[in-house]
Amino acid sequence: MDATDTREERFRSTLERLIANEGVTEDALLDLLGSAESVADLTAGTRLPSMYEASLLSAFFRVNPGLLMQTAEPTMGVSLRLGTMDDIHDVSDTVDHATRLLEIDRLTREWGFTSPATDITDFAPSRVWHNRYAGEKTAARLRAYLDFDYLSPIEDLTGLIEGLGYPVEYRNLPGNVHGISVPEKWGEEIAWVILINSNDVWSRQRFTLAHELCHVLQEDAGQVIVDRVTMSDVRPEQIANSFARNFLLPEDALLNTLERHGQIANIEGAAKLVAEVILTYGISRDSAVIALADAGDQYLNSALLDFCRSTPVHEIMQISGDWEAWRELNESRGSLFPSDRLTQQVLGAYGDGLVSMQAVADVIADGDSALAAQQLREAGWEVADFQEQ
Repeated sequence: MDATDTREERFRSTLERLIANEGVTEDALLDLLGSAESVADLTAGTRLPSMYEASLLSAFFRVNPGLLMQTAEPTMGVSLRLGTMDDIHDVSDTVDHATRLLEIDRLTREWGFTSPATDITDFAPSRVWHNRYAGEKTAARLRAYLDFDYLSPIEDLTGLIEGLGYPVEYRNLPGNVHGISVPEKWGEEIAWVILINSNDVWSRQRFTLAHELCHVLQEDAGQVIVDRVTMSDVRPEQIANSFARNFLLPEDALLNTLERHGQIANIEGAAKLVAEVILTYGISRDSAVIALADAGDQYLNSALLDFCRSTPVHEIMQISGDWEAWRELNESRGSLFPSDRLTQQVLGAYGDGLVSMQAVADVIADGDSALAAQQLREAGWEVADFQEQ
């Protein structure tokens, strides 16, 4: 390649080779990018792709986004596990939103608006070849690193993860997507934002959040990790599932609970056991049942396990007498919650006139600047004193 080639020319040449190798039609690119103008600009090399366009193209062609961007600037990648174009489309708006949050996080941190974080830069996750053991060992190491004992539940998981430096947002995601963790790499530094489906039940949200934390710790970087119902056969997903179960519910805590309950003889006892595990440790029902099955049949026979596996969670809670506690935990289900960490950073920068109302809106109001301004006024801000920059 000629040393005088511009980045745009190198991008055009790379895109041409990918299109030719894959036999991609212009209609397919139009369907992917959604704009004939974008297709024309990118195939002609008149400009580089935006970070969002690069994320879609890298997923579609299954290549590292850095290959497309031809740069060491912040890059995002999209997991090959996204698979089809339909899969890309159903999360494309979410990916676009995540890119904005990552940019705001980076800019506000560069300006000094940061929240205190627990330093885990020297934390070492397990790299053993066995997926389950890698998850178990990483969970045990992190609990020890954070000085957590093996019987106590983790109450404020969102606060814990934000305290590690990773913004967490609860938002509407497609029904078959539980969570997405999105990285941005700048030099040797990788920043992450984690998005959780606000429509999931409380225990599923917690399990997904712990699952996404594992992707961060394992440095599954250069990807957008999309956790779907059908993803359990992929190595990073198996490790993350094992981590989430063992981080939220260590083996010692499970055995302690089982010993207190003793041999379970009927569905009422099974319901009480499963309800206690879910409510105490904030773990999903499916993961709780898997953990109980792993513990062996000395506590719960296969018929009772099948009952716990197939009965809706709300029915289990009704049978166990824990319906009211379950209802209270799910009162906020469906509600949207921005990242507290990122909210504090962007409001600090906005108060000093360093970012616009649109940046605030991207964090607290899903991009609606009028709604963001209204929320600030209701909170006592003199919004008129800080007009858009």
